[in-house]
Amino acid sequence: MFGYTWKNPLCPPEKSFRRPCQRPSRCSHYPHPSLYVGDFNCQHVNWGCNKTSSDGESLVSWATSSKLRLLYDQKETASFSSYRWNVGTNPDLAIASFYQDSRLPDRRVLETFQWSQHRPFLITPPRLKVPAHRDPVKRWNVGKDDWKRICLLTGESVERFSPPDTLNIYRAYQDFFESLPSVAKQCISRGRRKKYVPCWEKECETIYRSFLCAGAGTASDRAASSLLSWLDQKKQER
Repeated sequence: MFGYTWKNPLCPPEKSFRRPCQRPSRCSHYPHPSLYVGDFNCQHVNWGCNKTSSDGESLVSWATSSKLRLLYDQKETASFSSYRWNVGTNPDLAIASFYQDSRLPDRRVLETFQWSQHRPFLITPPRLKVPAHRDPVKRWNVGKDDWKRICLLTGESVERFSPPDTLNIYRAYQDFFESLPSVAKQCISRGRRKKYVPCWEKECETIYRSFLCAGAGTASDRAASSLLSWLDQKKQER
């Protein structure tokens, strides 16, 4: 994950989080964006434990004071399966920094390794641009038709029709039938967009390019927050 600072703490069962692992020794606070992924060996109801230990309270207190958020979904499989007790727990945790309206990374628990009781989990960074995929079919673009030009071209095409007193009715009908689609193709946009981001405008593209050029740091965080705020504002105006 580009731009993130990683910390891999380990608290053995015989140690206490409050003493050897206390900040700033093993769990130092790093600037945003940062991730703390490791075996904390702490119990708390926030990550699916039946009880809350003193070490768990210390970990939650430290994370709250450091503006960190736990990446946990109660629907996910437990990150640790005890063969001895045949239960699943979550000593392996992922904690991410949180800045204003920034989005949190996504954490997904994977299958177990062979001969290991721990399950790995995959962490993916949040996406600034979330395209809305559509069905691969053509459709009319609402609001982009030029009705004045349609009326003008339709009137011009009528002058080229066969005279109404002609005996060839089929030819007159064929001229009328072919004129309307021809005019429509010139004045009404057709087609589809393979990837569509709702409310994405030129201003969004400018902010997004500044975010890519900023790299990691405060400038990129401000650009990301500005882009998300802009999109939220445009969605509310719709």
